[in-house]
Amino acid sequence: VALRPWRVDDVDHLVSAWKDPEVLRWTPVPDDAGPEKAAIWIAGARRRLETATALDLVVVDGGGTAVGEVGLSDLDHDRRVALIGWWTAAHARGRGVATQAVGLLARWALGPPLDLAAILARIHPDNEGSLAVARAAGFRTLATRDNREVVMVAATPQRPGPTGIDREVLAGGEHKTTQRG
Repeated sequence: VALRPWRVDDVDHLVSAWKDPEVLRWTPVPDDAGPEKAAIWIAGARRRLETATALDLVVVDGGGTAVGEVGLSDLDHDRRVALIGWWTAAHARGRGVATQAVGLLARWALGPPLDLAAILARIHPDNEGSLAVARAAGFRTLATRDNREVVMVAATPQRPGPTGIDREVLAGGEHKTTQRG
């Protein structure tokens, strides 16, 4: 998979995702989730990045087709912590797409230039797919809150010298990983 910024020509992919029952079940979606709202949201992605409030990226497959989204939000630069979130298009689920995308973004965010100390994933306990993705991407359970939320974390190892985490550099707006197996 590869990660890239959202583009205007991604509107249809975003609208389709916003109508997907699984995305609707687990992800906040605008009330009027049509093409106009999608275009506005996509246009705001650059502003969110420039103000360091969020990083929203499209997940694309080897052919360049949008198959999901992964992003960081609630960036706390003082504490060096952010939340990670993701969704995968119905036709791409069960193929390791989300695991690759989440792992790729987490490894990058924990390294330079962002150098986060930790990335948190807040997942509903009934969302077994996302719990499995987070575990497979290297997150561990930190806490469970009132049976409403499982908080998982990926963190930089606290030891001197190399961290042992592959650090992928965001180059040209896109970075790639290959599936190992």
